[in-house]
Amino acid sequence: MLRTFSPDEVAPVVTGFVPPVARPLLEALAARQPLGPVLQTIVRRLDFDHFMYAVTTSLHPTQESRAYTWTSVPGEWVRMYDERAYIEIDPRLHGAWDSALPYLWDRANCARSPAQQAFFDAATTYGVVSGIAVALRNRFDAPGIFVLSSAVPANDAGRRRHITSVLGQVMVLATFVHDLLLATVAGQCLPAPSEGRPLSARERECLQLAAHGLNSREIGNALHIGERTVHTHFANLLAKLGAANRHEAIAKASAVGLIAA
Repeated sequence: MLRTFSPDEVAPVVTGFVPPVARPLLEALAARQPLGPVLQTIVRRLDFDHFMYAVTTSLHPTQESRAYTWTSVPGEWVRMYDERAYIEIDPRLHGAWDSALPYLWDRANCARSPAQQAFFDAATTYGVVSGIAVALRNRFDAPGIFVLSSAVPANDAGRRRHITSVLGQVMVLATFVHDLLLATVAGQCLPAPSEGRPLSARERECLQLAAHGLNSREIGNALHIGERTVHTHFANLLAKLGAANRHEAIAKASAVGLIAA
């Protein structure tokens, strides 16, 4: 489940050193100006088109993860990304998560499966074609990622030289944004609008079968519904229960008698 947020809504607090590349953000914060346009200007100066910062409550991104994102990419792309569960196949995320190094990504080097080819087909429509991704670890066990993207077709030798020349600025900018926003986002976990609403009968059935040890495919077979529909039910019920994963959802539902233990 993907949810967008604005740092202007979460009252970020600045602590520690502010790198020169990020000082316009600090100035905007002091002046109570929106931070998005300021960061977008910085990103343009670094010769990229869009930024995306995201933090998730799970150690690895999946459709059921709660992910919160701040981004300048078109809202239509964000909605499509969430609806099509691209978080499960996005090579930028998985490439960055699997390495401590910055991850340069483009279609030629990252689209290794038909699903990833389809991802790039869709992303290219919105100018998300190539770029760099930086994974950001932290004390909350809520991994973050900072992605810069552009419409440049590929990270060829010339593009790589440019990225190398600005890499230091990209890294400290990513770290600053992460430090600026993480504590508030992870601490509040911005509750989903549906939290607290009652589970539907189908959602309770899915959760009950999961409590008996069935996986998504087995649940789908038992209920005569598709596996993707099962994932949708779990995304909804996790939000309603305020749970980060299935195990927590089962525990919460059992504790209040929604399902049998």
